[in-house]
Amino acid sequence: MPETSLLLRARAAGRDLLLPVADLREVVAFAPVTPVPGGPPGIQGVVLHQGEFLPVLDWTAIEGCPARLDPAVAMAVLRPRLGLPLDGLTGTVEAPEDGWGDPEEGDPWAAILAGCCQVEGEALPVLDPDRLLALLHRLRKGR
Repeated sequence: MPETSLLLRARAAGRDLLLPVADLREVVAFAPVTPVPGGPPGIQGVVLHQGEFLPVLDWTAIEGCPARLDPAVAMAVLRPRLGLPLDGLTGTVEAPEDGWGDPEEGDPWAAILAGCCQVEGEALPVLDPDRLLALLHRLRKGR
């Protein structure tokens, strides 16, 4: 992600992170999730969104995530049809071309990050939806 892009700054699973706006369909109020018995690992259930069932990520399936999470207040709906529960929203930021770096060494979320971006002097992780989906597929195969 070396080019300038618009990023959504949010809090999820107790962490501040950035989501590329280009990967979002929308951000909506969080709705109760209906569990799916025997559902795939990494998915906590589904919500009815625009007349279709939308799978919702279970952050606790991600390595390094706390076992207990704050209640979500919003949900980012990714273009690849996945809902991400969010603890909070800060707004959008423009990422400069030269403000990118690698995830911090030892970050347990490194496998799902596109890197880190300097925002107001702080290095924030940038979620990579493709890597997140790849991790969910690996979890499903390892089941």
